[in-house]
Amino acid sequence: MLGCNQDITVWVRKKIPEVNKEIFVRRVLPVKCKWKKYSERNTGDKTANIYNHVVVIIPYFDELKNFNIKEGDIVALGVYDIEITGVSPYTISEIKQLLAPNIMTVKSAACNFDFDFDINIDSNSDMRGKHLRLTGI
Repeated sequence: MLGCNQDITVWVRKKIPEVNKEIFVRRVLPVKCKWKKYSERNTGDKTANIYNHVVVIIPYFDELKNFNIKEGDIVALGVYDIEITGVSPYTISEIKQLLAPNIMTVKSAACNFDFDFDINIDSNSDMRGKHLRLTGI
C-alpha cells in the first residue's frame, strides 16, 4: 500500500473475567503501516484550541480478522518489547511518557472490508487497498 513503510507495535486490551482484570497483549504487526500526525484547530467561545491527532493505516493481512483493535488500545510507531503490566514503571501513562510523541490511544477503528466475507488471499487484486484505519490522540 502506498506510503506504508513503518513498523507498528500494538497493545490490545483483553479482559480476563475469572479475575475481573484487564491485561494488555503486545504485538508487532507483520506488515508495514502508515503513521500520520496532523493538527486540528478548533475555535469557539473566544478561545482557540489545537488538537494533535494520529491516523494509522494498517494494510489487510490474513491474521487481521483475529486481531481485534478497538477504542482504548495503545499503538506506537516502531518496534518495542515493553509490556504494559499496570505496575510502575510499566503503567500506561509511564509508557506513553517514555514513547512520546510516537504513541497514541485509539479513539476509533474502521475498516473498508467485511471481516465476515471469506477472502481468497491468492487473489491479491481483490485485497489491494483494503485496510484498517485507526485514529487517536
